[in-house]
Amino acid sequence: MKSIRERYQEARDENNCRLLNPISEAKFWQMEVATLRQQVQNLQSNNRQLMGEELSGLTIRDLQFLQSQVEMSLQSIRKKKEQVIAEEIMQLNQKGIVLQKENVELKKEVSIAYQYKIELQNKLFAEGTSGDNNVDRGSGSSEKARGRSKENDASEHISLALSIEEHADE
Repeated sequence: MKSIRERYQEARDENNCRLLNPISEAKFWQMEVATLRQQVQNLQSNNRQLMGEELSGLTIRDLQFLQSQVEMSLQSIRKKKEQVIAEEIMQLNQKGIVLQKENVELKKEVSIAYQYKIELQNKLFAEGTSGDNNVDRGSGSSEKARGRSKENDASEHISLALSIEEHADE
């Protein structure tokens, strides 16, 4: 479009007197339209040939030129594809690093929470043992509760240990 404007400006500057005449200006634009139509047809034909259509009228030399154009285009496409893939790999690696850091922090938080839980259970157990001396042991309800608590602790500890080992293997 820019080249059309430039040509128009040049033609107007060179032939200012001639373009003042409406008939000559109409002829100029008719020629310009014909030129643009021909360019569009050439581009469409070239595009169809690049797509592998309408090749029957081409010579060996034309086909070789077309092949070299397609190969250059294909190289350019492959380079761009490789560049995009490399950028995506870099982004995914960065996300992986961030996730690993978050995972380490979460493991620390779980470990701290587990240690806190153990401390609380030890305090409760210590309070329960000192309180058991004064409580009638006939019911056995506190012993049953402590037994269940120990079973839960063991299974939670095993589960947590397995979870930590799985993440460490990754």
